[in-house]
Amino acid sequence: MRSVEVFQRLRRKILVTRESASALRQEIDSSIKADGEVILDFTGIDAVTPSFVDEVLGMIDDARADSSRREVRVIFRHTPTSLSEKFVAIGKRHGARMSQSGIDAWEITNVGVGAA
Repeated sequence: MRSVEVFQRLRRKILVTRESASALRQEIDSSIKADGEVILDFTGIDAVTPSFVDEVLGMIDDARADSSRREVRVIFRHTPTSLSEKFVAIGKRHGARMSQSGIDAWEITNVGVGAA
């Protein structure tokens, strides 16, 4: 499983825009294609918005579809907040199951599987 250090890549403490998320596309694509799993490490990040998370989940869905994988597993490690209902709702829109995994991590599975 490959880990992407988000702060080191983006050099921003607050991740607001879809464009910020888009800068992670290459790392997400290569990780999903390699083994169907990716860790996004948010160490150093103070906040993420629903738009950022929605864009990341969309990119994960695209990478899953391009790789012909049925399922993927993604970990958001060292998240700045606990998993809230608004993020879970965004996940559902992408067909993903999202759960809190420990005090500062989210586990995301089945992105794109059965998405509406």
